[in-house]
Amino acid sequence: MLFILMYTIGTLMNIPGFLFLFVGFLVYPGISGILIGYSASVVAVTVHFFFVRALAGEALTEIKKPFIRKQVRKLTESPIRTTVLLRLIFYVSPPVNYALALSSIKWKHSLIGTLLAFPINVMFNYTWMMFAKDWILDFL
Repeated sequence: MLFILMYTIGTLMNIPGFLFLFVGFLVYPGISGILIGYSASVVAVTVHFFFVRALAGEALTEIKKPFIRKQVRKLTESPIRTTVLLRLIFYVSPPVNYALALSSIKWKHSLIGTLLAFPINVMFNYTWMMFAKDWILDFL
């Protein structure tokens, strides 16, 4: 529980989520690390969504710039697919969390896209982090 809390607070402070995953994989090896990393990631982006939405609402829908309006329109036309693509590329990127919350996307669509993309990201991160673990720890 403490790990999930630290992960959530850290990513709210713009610390990349993959750093927390690395620590989580070291502390919780194997399948427990994967499940905890997945759960913590989902909790973190959900807290981000509600926190930013409560503070700023759907501010991106009020922007007048044509390029931004076009991107927001694409997001609302296929919110789950767009969320999956964003999460596959950027994972728990705080700017992506903020952008999704500031758009008019519904939370349930954001959650579904997140739940679909995160297993792939968590497994990818686990795999490369376990291969690079010794090198990373020696570097630190």
